[in-house]
Amino acid sequence: MRIEEVEVVVVGLELRTPIRSAGLVQRDKTTLFVKVTTEAGSSWGECTAYPGARAPDPTPEEVEQGALDALVRRLVETCDSGVESALDLVAACSPDSVGAQSVAAALEMALLDLELLAARRSLADAVGATRGEVETGLLVGIPEGRDLGRFVEEVERALETPTRRLRIKIEPGWDRLPLEALRERDVEVPVLADANGSYDVRERASLRALDAFGLRCLEQPFAPHELEAHRRLADELATPVGLDESLWSVERVREAVRTGACGVACLKPGRLGGVAATIEAAAACGSAAVDCFVGGFFESGLGRSVNAALAGRPECTLPGDLGDPANYLVANPFRYLPTDGGTVGLSGAPGLGSSLVVELLESRTLRSRRVRLRP
Repeated sequence: MRIEEVEVVVVGLELRTPIRSAGLVQRDKTTLFVKVTTEAGSSWGECTAYPGARAPDPTPEEVEQGALDALVRRLVETCDSGVESALDLVAACSPDSVGAQSVAAALEMALLDLELLAARRSLADAVGATRGEVETGLLVGIPEGRDLGRFVEEVERALETPTRRLRIKIEPGWDRLPLEALRERDVEVPVLADANGSYDVRERASLRALDAFGLRCLEQPFAPHELEAHRRLADELATPVGLDESLWSVERVREAVRTGACGVACLKPGRLGGVAATIEAAAACGSAAVDCFVGGFFESGLGRSVNAALAGRPECTLPGDLGDPANYLVANPFRYLPTDGGTVGLSGAPGLGSSLVVELLESRTLRSRRVRLRP
């Protein structure tokens, strides 16, 4: 496959309501898309870098200033070496950081779409999805001012919408109170509590107290690099310890499941490096009998359609972050898959299953630049 041009398009998107997690309030969803042109045509990919990102994830500015140009240079070398498939092409670029992996995932997305269209094959088929629809869950963030009444209102709204899982954000000082409120309402769907790495490793006693709430998992209590601390905590808890930010590469996933640091894995394709990397990571979880689900970064319909197809693999045993982007984005420049009753129907059509809304993308484009790889 010969790449002729890569266009980087930065699009100003906004969240309908601020998303509050431990130490972070996300309002801006400015997103970097790449348009890849080959002799076979053009297609799009989505980069998961987001404004205000915390390690290990990059911001759009960081990606633009370094990872993108470095990866394009590697693409030029790889194209000249005659690599043909999209998956092999991006893998051959050997991304060496999460920022580079997020760009590689976007490039892979666009190239894979072109391949699948040419082969008249759906993404769900190509990634080995074993079901035609996948379950999805909802997220409830930390309310402003830790307002319990507002939290209960958001939970009740979430439960009015068919959902197969509830994921709530917690942090030190905001854990037992919201979980007690959930217990009083006898919530029937599985509940995950996501701490986003906000607890100190010395706070294990307070985390052990959360066993009383019957959580499906306690997600990312410690900082991303604290793999051994997560392993020790897993030995002390009845609740499975889940990891998210700690899983920044396929090798890291393998290490986490091998050492017992991870009882539930949140796999984010954009962070891991794309479709091929996520398939490898899911296989590692399956081999270790570790439950996993596909997480996300509040993507447009493009990135989320790819995530949904991956969630159809047999190793993905828990509902993922796969809700309709219209629920959280003011404007969605790529159409999403059909949703109904807490499920998302996977596309059987050739390609990724998402299509561009041209006027929406153009009206919200902040800047763009083209990189010609061939004269």
